[in-house]
Amino acid sequence: FTVNDVWGWVDGDGTEYAIVGTTQGTSIVSLADPNNAEELFFIPGQNSLWRDIKTWGDFAYVTTDQGGTTEGLLVIDMSELPNDISYFNWNPNIPGEGVLNTCHNIYIDEFGYAYLAGCNVNNGGMVYVDVFSEPGNPQLVALGPPIYSHDVYVRDNKMYSSEIYNGHFAIYDVSDKENSFLLATQNTPFLFTHNTWLSDDGTVLFTTDELANAPIGAYDISD
Repeated sequence: FTVNDVWGWVDGDGTEYAIVGTTQGTSIVSLADPNNAEELFFIPGQNSLWRDIKTWGDFAYVTTDQGGTTEGLLVIDMSELPNDISYFNWNPNIPGEGVLNTCHNIYIDEFGYAYLAGCNVNNGGMVYVDVFSEPGNPQLVALGPPIYSHDVYVRDNKMYSSEIYNGHFAIYDVSDKENSFLLATQNTPFLFTHNTWLSDDGTVLFTTDELANAPIGAYDISD
């Protein structure tokens, strides 16, 4: 299979696992012996070039984005690894928007809020989901601005949204999920903003544009 994303998770005894998105589904790989990685489970899914993965507690959350796919948010319970896993697809019916079927990306902040980007609802703008109150049982919180976001990074209630078709990243204050407040926007070098990531000290935001030969951008956001 073609691999499209990977995320790491460590269980209570320190064993590391790779959760791997592929075109045909999601693979759970044990790195108990790093020299002999072993696929323990494979969750088949609809054919898709795009999957994205993040974790909170004992659960992994996987988005799928391809025309015709309807997996919504895949929720994987990894608490019984390495012996077993369980999983289900979360497809909420969002009032005024319809059923959540596809999302391009996901990020989970330090508080346990998941941010779903590029979904088939809210014009591709952010969907805020609580994955901490009832682990393994996502709860819709609110919708962000209805502006298509290709990728998202969040820390300290600041949301960095890659609004790819607008050619910029946008920074929002999301302390109140019902009222996202725009703080700033900034064009990126090739005006096709693919993703953002914050430096450890929180003063520099790095970006890439999803076009050939585009440079990495670095922006001082300390003020």
